[in-house]
Amino acid sequence: MRFFQTIKFRLIIWHLAVIVTLLFVFSGVAYALLNNNLHHNLDYNLTNMATATGTRLKAGENDVAEEKVVEELNELILIYKADGTLLKRYGANVELPSMDSVIKQALDGQGTFFTVVTGSGQEIRFYASSLSVGPDNSPTIIVVGRPVAWIGDVMATFRDILAWSALVVLVLAGIGGFLLANRALKPVEQITRIAQDIEYSDLSRRIKVASGDELGRLASTLNRMFERLEGSFDRYRQFVADVSHELRTPLAVIQAETTLTLNKARTESEYRESLELVAQESAYMSSAIDRILSLARSDAGKEYLSLADVNLDELLAEVSADVKLLAIEKGLQFNLGPRNNLTLRADRLKLRQLFISILENAVHYTPSGGSVSLSVTEKDGMAVVAISDTGVGIPPEHLPHIFERFYRVDQIHSRGDTGTGLGLAIAKSIAEAHGGRMEAESEIGKGTTFYVVLPCR
Repeated sequence: MRFFQTIKFRLIIWHLAVIVTLLFVFSGVAYALLNNNLHHNLDYNLTNMATATGTRLKAGENDVAEEKVVEELNELILIYKADGTLLKRYGANVELPSMDSVIKQALDGQGTFFTVVTGSGQEIRFYASSLSVGPDNSPTIIVVGRPVAWIGDVMATFRDILAWSALVVLVLAGIGGFLLANRALKPVEQITRIAQDIEYSDLSRRIKVASGDELGRLASTLNRMFERLEGSFDRYRQFVADVSHELRTPLAVIQAETTLTLNKARTESEYRESLELVAQESAYMSSAIDRILSLARSDAGKEYLSLADVNLDELLAEVSADVKLLAIEKGLQFNLGPRNNLTLRADRLKLRQLFISILENAVHYTPSGGSVSLSVTEKDGMAVVAISDTGVGIPPEHLPHIFERFYRVDQIHSRGDTGTGLGLAIAKSIAEAHGGRMEAESEIGKGTTFYVVLPCR
């Protein structure tokens, strides 16, 4: 039952349907052409027969058809005078209808074909023509006829030949269609088996691409999909591992601190110090969880944006005022460069989070005496916000990975000033949620520049 629901079965049915249609058309055309040709040949033979009879009559051979009638009893020859009197009959005695109209047309010089059905049901085809015979050139009508039953016999035989030929062709076409469908769909079955064998625990297998046709392109597309899935699962596993590591450390600190504190009586100041440490670790975990949830919502496409018209200059001035205090406190120079009074359709709070995250990173990684600068330009309808610092820079081998989650250049998963390693990943997700992007360029010992590219309103 399953076979009848397969593409293979549908291909065979369509193949047979096309063959049946072609056979039907071919048979119909061939049948019509043969039937028409046989009738045409019959009329042609009757015309020749009448011409030959007339030639003999002119030569004075009155019994011209007698020998022929003896040899071919199915042929008829009738000779009439101009007044319709029958002079001679050769062949079977067939009752004919009134010949007046036929004789009149023949006397007018019009050769006439007509068909007569005898009382026994026999169909006979006739041809009538006139000629002048004798010394006085008196008009004479010659009527020749021949039964058409043989045409029916030939056509019946031809129908049988067509029917049996069509049956043989259909059987062979069905077998050939099955073999062709098997061969054509064999790569699909191989793709299906491999795809069924691939599991999330092992996405490294690939489908062998043996051709550049549609199935080859399908296999290549599936391979690219498997590559994306493998990359997604690898990132997922790494993400889970990083989250586990990130949360395990503060939990271990809290557990160790509380266990140590409860082992014996402590002074009030010691209890306070212990609680402050627990509060610090709890705050860190809360911050990490909030950031993780934000990224998860962004990945799922469920990050809600409260869109409104945002004046980018005003927003950056507000953010700069907050970050400038941190820069001054660290002994840095903060420069707010040129702006173009651009307006964006964006979520103001999300953009504020994005810019503060990048600016705080710039302040953190820039030594005292350095500088942090911010500027805005417009290019091809996009607002380009450049945030530069004169900090330590990022090694070239780490630059492609800085927007990955939990990725730290120093690879040291400590907390405190180094944060959770999610800031740039969140900033990038916010930019992409607004239809923009983030880029970075850096040079060791000279600093880093982040570019936030956002569509203008």
